Amino acid sequence: MTRWGHVYIAVLSGVAAALHVGKVPPAIPLFRAELGMDLVTAGWLMGVVSVLGAVCGLAIGRFTDHLTHRKAMIYGLALLVIGSFIGAATHIEAVIFASRFLESFGLIAVSVAAPGFINSSIKLEDRQVALGLWGVWMPVGVAVMMMTSPFLLPLFGWQGLWIFAGLFSLVPMALLILARVPTGGAAAPASGSLLQAVKLVASRRASWILAGIFAAYSGSFMSLFGFLPTLLVEELQISLTAASLMTAFAVLMNGAGNIIGGVLARRDAPRWLLIAIPSVLLGVLSFVVFADGYPVWLRYGASILYAVSSGAIPATIMGLLPVYAPRQDLVGTFSGFVVQGSSVGQVFGPMLLAAIASAMGWSGAPLYIGTMGAIGFVLALCLRHSERTTR
Repeated sequence: MTRWGHVYIAVLSGVAAALHVGKVPPAIPLFRAELGMDLVTAGWLMGVVSVLGAVCGLAIGRFTDHLTHRKAMIYGLALLVIGSFIGAATHIEAVIFASRFLESFGLIAVSVAAPGFINSSIKLEDRQVALGLWGVWMPVGVAVMMMTSPFLLPLFGWQGLWIFAGLFSLVPMALLILARVPTGGAAAPASGSLLQAVKLVASRRASWILAGIFAAYSGSFMSLFGFLPTLLVEELQISLTAASLMTAFAVLMNGAGNIIGGVLARRDAPRWLLIAIPSVLLGVLSFVVFADGYPVWLRYGASILYAVSSGAIPATIMGLLPVYAPRQDLVGTFSGFVVQGSSVGQVFGPMLLAAIASAMGWSGAPLYIGTMGAIGFVLALCLRHSERTTR
């Protein structure tokens, strides 16, 4: 029997973790004003999660398998709470960075352990819907924080965002402590060494295909929505507050795309096609978003359609993690490998888009996003071939 309560707890845990991603960008102006933090330092504060995920995602994934997924999520949320409260209690830049590292370890632990926790709580026929639902964690969490920050910042400063995120993270942590996964459904702690697990995961062709798809997706998605507020303000003369709320709503629509993707997969839509079609759409829609001369409503509408259609990609990947994991006790390790691909895209994608936009203007942005879409499309075809050969 599918324990939907456990699925909802996992999703709530992910949303709580994503608040800690979304709290940094709105706070950067205050960091610069209060602490004298330069833009480069602020960029590292914002990107430390992605860098750590790109370097340590596989090792953290292996650790979550060793702990069991439920315990790993509890410890991950605890690190998020501790790190957030430490950060809120100081004005020392070095301490804020140290607390951010604690948060980063916690966030990655939650994100790679949750798919395994969900997989141990559901029936096989509900896997795609449940893991598609899990895919909303990042867009919903980031959007909630982006929508909340205009109200919290004037009253409580950036510390208010840190305290809000920490308090919110206590809720799913308490629920996980109370939750009991039946022994028959829970995955046993993984056996074998880290090196053995890495070799086993890395030897599978699907590991590289899924990590590559996630890298291409996150590299384009984070680039477009990372710079969308700037585009709305500078090119379309939208106010900063309105641009932030418009971006938050568009990101939230990515969560709706995740759910739609999970439902389509549940109805036996070809999984490679749920990646191939959105990958093509991303490239096409980017030409509308960045096209000079189109009305605001059309360009912003294209960004919303971009967010919805792209949501099918992470939803499909999440649903494939238990399918392609070498063993069910290595779902977290396999998830960590794929998350490393996503983190690589998050680290390098915005930098590449910024370099192209600086050299060619915003009209050059679709060339980059279209290239990422083409990579995703080719890898989707590789996934199709892989699925055929494994039948």
